[in-house]
Amino acid sequence: MDVDRDLELDFIREFATGAESLTGLGADGRRERIRVAIYAHKLARMVFRDGPMTYAETFEKCFGQPIEQRRIVRRNPKSEPPIARGSLQKKVV
Repeated sequence: MDVDRDLELDFIREFATGAESLTGLGADGRRERIRVAIYAHKLARMVFRDGPMTYAETFEKCFGQPIEQRRIVRRNPKSEPPIARGSLQKKVV
């Protein structure tokens, strides 16, 4: 995995003032802590450092993989009514 060291340092500076400790971790640990910090602070769609990219786009450029780690990414979630608990259980006669 190719990591953009300048962008990684920007992320470290960004989150070093918070409760996130990024020192003493390996590359995978730093990447995961940065990813979780972006989600925890709800920054994924916010612009990163007054630049043209969002935090999520910057993360992807930096680490070469998307911030979203699910296997299937829901682009347009559909709102569906909640399923009643009783409708899922089969009635035994």
